[in-house]
Amino acid sequence: MLLVLAALPVAAMLFEVLRSPRLHFLDYWSVFTRVTDDDGSLYPRGVLTYQNEHPMFLPGLLFWLEAKLLGGYNQVLGLIDVIMVSSTVLLLRRLLPRELGDTKRAALTAGFSFLLFTTSGLHNFAFGFSGIGWLSANLAAVGALVLAWRGKHASAIVVGIVGCACYGTAFAVWPALALVNWLRRERARWVVGPLVIGVVVVLGWAMTYGPKPSLDKGDLLGLDSYLAAVAAALGQLWSTNQDVATGAGVLTGLLLAGFAGLGVRRRFADDVQHPQTPWIGVAVYAAGAAVMISAARAGAGLDIASTSRYASIPALAACAALALVVISWPQVSAVRVAGAAVAVGLMTYAIGSVQAGHVRAQYAKQDLLAIAMRTDAPAMVTQLRAKVAALPAARALGLYPFNEDFSLGCGGHELGEVIGADALTPVRGVSATERTGGNLDSPAVGDALINGWAMVADKRVDCVLVLDRSGTVVGGGITGVPRPDVAQALAASDPRLGFTAVAGPGTAGDRVVVSAGGRLYQLTPG
Repeated sequence: MLLVLAALPVAAMLFEVLRSPRLHFLDYWSVFTRVTDDDGSLYPRGVLTYQNEHPMFLPGLLFWLEAKLLGGYNQVLGLIDVIMVSSTVLLLRRLLPRELGDTKRAALTAGFSFLLFTTSGLHNFAFGFSGIGWLSANLAAVGALVLAWRGKHASAIVVGIVGCACYGTAFAVWPALALVNWLRRERARWVVGPLVIGVVVVLGWAMTYGPKPSLDKGDLLGLDSYLAAVAAALGQLWSTNQDVATGAGVLTGLLLAGFAGLGVRRRFADDVQHPQTPWIGVAVYAAGAAVMISAARAGAGLDIASTSRYASIPALAACAALALVVISWPQVSAVRVAGAAVAVGLMTYAIGSVQAGHVRAQYAKQDLLAIAMRTDAPAMVTQLRAKVAALPAARALGLYPFNEDFSLGCGGHELGEVIGADALTPVRGVSATERTGGNLDSPAVGDALINGWAMVADKRVDCVLVLDRSGTVVGGGITGVPRPDVAQALAASDPRLGFTAVAGPGTAGDRVVVSAGGRLYQLTPG
């Protein structure tokens, strides 16, 4: 039953991925542009270039392969993210001692699943490109620690190097491996070796990463600022409020530090292989990654507590803390362990709904971006946070939206179709009897946001189109945009009566048409 419960957040995240936009978000387009030539071929030198100071070498290669073979869909990368985190959960389960018993192991597995698939971290799944970096580094780090715990040191080092080629947070795996091997009393080369490799990796990164950090005296922060940022990074699962997250992070950090100190004391006290050892390694990795994130982001003034792409790091730290507590007190009954593990997982999962809501709120604009790309509206592509330079390669490879899956989603009306004037019902304002009408906030202009509102029978419209003077469909957009001002003024029952559309540049005399119940209505500026 508990293992079935562990599958619940996996299924929920699969649902989230499948309903996320097809079009990629944000920095995907920076990476894609860098690793791909305009003709769609791979640009190897670009693969070995840093992305926001991170060595996303393998993710960049994966982006190109997915675009080449599978059509360049955000959801495909999201599904890969789900597979990676599911694998991470299974690897963490392998670190649990069998002496715990099946019930406790299953309960902890359920807890790990809820923590790692927490809604706080929806960003890394719904924005598939983001998870490919963060989550692959975590998977490699945990995999390396599992291998080290099983005495496969060379393999652990190879996996650690792979992780470092995925994302910079994997740099923290080297001190974690060294500590685990030292606690296990392995030969000196397996303790010193990871530390040496870590130094080489960091030095290699420092020598090849272009921009160097600025030490402008006006931007210098005190130690307290960095400590607060580390604590917020470790505690962000439990609150988007910076102060609350910082307090939770302090408690988490103290708990993990206490177990690490206990592990060191036991190392000098006896020759026993303690089952807490690999989990101390997981904790050190998570804490090290949090320190790296904080050092890089605190100076930028980012509110780490509300930045959901970092959620996988405190989730791993929470998994380590949960496992260490249960393993260290074996006398606690299986029923109590099951209740506590599930409660922690469910509580964390529920708290993350606020951050998940922020992520989902960004979905609609991706549909608008897809239309901007397809209609060659460069100003709008830039404004909607994609790269105009990516468009030639995207067309060459047939990425979405440059394939047959693209649609305006407007009852079969698509770009290039001609709609006659006799098919349009002119509307302006609102009919007092039919409660039907709408308005443009400004004249329709190509390669710019076209905003307005419309309703039919007191309800929002289904879709929006942009027509040129000849009646040819030259653009479209999204509906359901919140317009509380309109709803209040008209005493409308639906507050989401707004729409936003975009059309290609160079058109003249554009008209905006909305559809409801299969009928088309032409709006005029107010």
